[in-house]
Amino acid sequence: MIRRIKPTTRVIKIEGEIHRLMSEVLSQRREWPDLEDGWVPYVDVYEKEDDLIVEAEVPGMSQRDLHISLHMSRIELKGAKKESPVSENIRYLRLEREYGKFRRTIPLPCAVSTDKAKAILENGVLTVCLKKMRENREKEVLVKIKKSAEKSGGDNG
Repeated sequence: MIRRIKPTTRVIKIEGEIHRLMSEVLSQRREWPDLEDGWVPYVDVYEKEDDLIVEAEVPGMSQRDLHISLHMSRIELKGAKKESPVSENIRYLRLEREYGKFRRTIPLPCAVSTDKAKAILENGVLTVCLKKMRENREKEVLVKIKKSAEKSGGDNG
């Protein structure tokens, strides 16, 4: 029995797997916070029925210190946490709190409606409630295959 080897099929499968892995790596890289600006707030993202919720820890910050940019597939949180004035009479024994600017872009797992977002800042936690967009389900369309004579309208010349 002859076993046929299909090298092009194997190459296509390998190429597809490489593209899949690269897109996974690149999509995860977009989640990584930009550490050049300063500190990074911790974030939780979860969903409830028709809503997508983003919660960020931003202790000591007020509404005017925060800026939220929303796109259909990502949310960007920016702000600056101001450092308390330092008195010369104080000798610090430990400094762990972080201050300065931050910027955090979080990819969203689904498209959201940008005009229905609501944000609440309470007890150092910023909660952004986003409405999921209804998915446009692609419907299957069958394309009829015609004979070559029908393609040109029946003309053979």
